[in-house]
Amino acid sequence: MPPQASAETDLCLDILVISDLHYVHKADHVCALPQRKTSLGPALLEEALLHLQRGDVQVGLVVLLGDIVDNGMVRGAEEDLEAVAAAARRSGLPTLAVPGNHDGDFERFADVFGCGPGLRTCGGYGFLLFHDHVAPDDVTTRPPNGLSLPRRAASEHPGSLWVALQHNPLHPRIDARYPYMLSNAEDVLATYGPAGVILSLSGHYHPGQRAHSVGTTTYYTVPAACEAPFAFAHVHLGGRQVEIREHTLPHLMPRYG
Repeated sequence: MPPQASAETDLCLDILVISDLHYVHKADHVCALPQRKTSLGPALLEEALLHLQRGDVQVGLVVLLGDIVDNGMVRGAEEDLEAVAAAARRSGLPTLAVPGNHDGDFERFADVFGCGPGLRTCGGYGFLLFHDHVAPDDVTTRPPNGLSLPRRAASEHPGSLWVALQHNPLHPRIDARYPYMLSNAEDVLATYGPAGVILSLSGHYHPGQRAHSVGTTTYYTVPAACEAPFAFAHVHLGGRQVEIREHTLPHLMPRYG
């Protein structure tokens, strides 16, 4: 079903957004960074959902923004991906997931979570899922078919409202030696506004970036869930309006913080 292009004021959707679980359980891998609490994985997703539901949030969609596992290239990583996907399925909620640079083979990731790159819909909104190309040095680039997706979606469904999902941040610029941002971020930004993208969601940069607007598009990078204080976000969409609240899981701090 295409996203709804009319009655924008009737559109309403509450989304749980979580990223960078860096889960390790079955994988033949030991994370070298102690600040990453890699044993939590599915529990982080379950606790985040429970936290919102206890606050009377009627979550209608779960979004996972990549780096679900810490090393997707080793034996056992697929089982860890499947464990997180199973936790999402147990929620009974629609789930959209995009891979990060730690998740290994992107086709396998899409099979596990049941959604590949391209267009999806939920609650009358359109969602653009991107599998950006990761080079061996972690320099990540949006390929030509990804750059053209917003324009194609807007052409096929004029007047629809879109949410873009990708692992890497797009804005504001992150000045660091490590390539956190998409290498062609400026080209990507130029495709969003004209297509009617009202919200762009990213992960990857563990401190996160506060929500801010560039033109008619809100950009937000959710902090990593695997590091104290175990953050995630509640995104409320009402028509074209975007509200974002960050939450943490303080009860995990005494044991894992």
